[in-house]
Amino acid sequence: MLQLEIAQIEELPVDELGLLILEDIHSSDVRDAHDYWLNYGNGNVYAGTAVPQAIQEALAWLMSRGLLVPDLDRHNLHSIAVSRAGKLAITEGIDRVRAEHRLAEGLHPEIERRARPQFLLGEYEQAIFVSLKAVEVRVRELSDLGDNVVGVDLINQAFGNDGVLVDGNAVTGEREGRRALFAGAYAVLRNPAGHRDVNYDNVAEAAEAVTTASLLMRILDSIEPAAS
Repeated sequence: MLQLEIAQIEELPVDELGLLILEDIHSSDVRDAHDYWLNYGNGNVYAGTAVPQAIQEALAWLMSRGLLVPDLDRHNLHSIAVSRAGKLAITEGIDRVRAEHRLAEGLHPEIERRARPQFLLGEYEQAIFVSLKAVEVRVRELSDLGDNVVGVDLINQAFGNDGVLVDGNAVTGEREGRRALFAGAYAVLRNPAGHRDVNYDNVAEAAEAVTTASLLMRILDSIEPAAS
């Protein structure tokens, strides 16, 4: 059982509590979700508290994320096993779980296709690199600039005062802001990986870099009709 005070169990976010339960299940070789829940919901010290409900919600969260899966070796409706993803979550922690969830829903399709497989393999630097490369390729396609114009220079020309991708209806500050957004993201997130090895030991930062590329791609989608 969890070595936590009642108030801690009641107050922990469901994903943090879920990961603690996952570790507890894995270390104790629990094979039945209902039996595990009964430790907290069977008229003991937790009676009358929110603990049984919190445990139930955390177990449901673990199953919805595929960190706990049905154990088909056993003929029991409540049989569970820690999945491969669950074991990875135990090793790498809650930030990895949250980062994967962030990339599982709502990414631009082109960024998801290119970057998500790399991210799930733990190749964060490559995931960021291919994400920003996809943005660069799309900027070049829309602006019809040649292959000899690359990187920040490409973005500055495409979004500069006379650039094809400039929104003529926007005020000067907004036009400059869009150029700076693209150029800054490219310089900070894409350029380093193109010149040296970058160690993204903060998985949350790596995930947010990929979602930044997704945002840039959606902006390009919104201006594509005007550029066509």
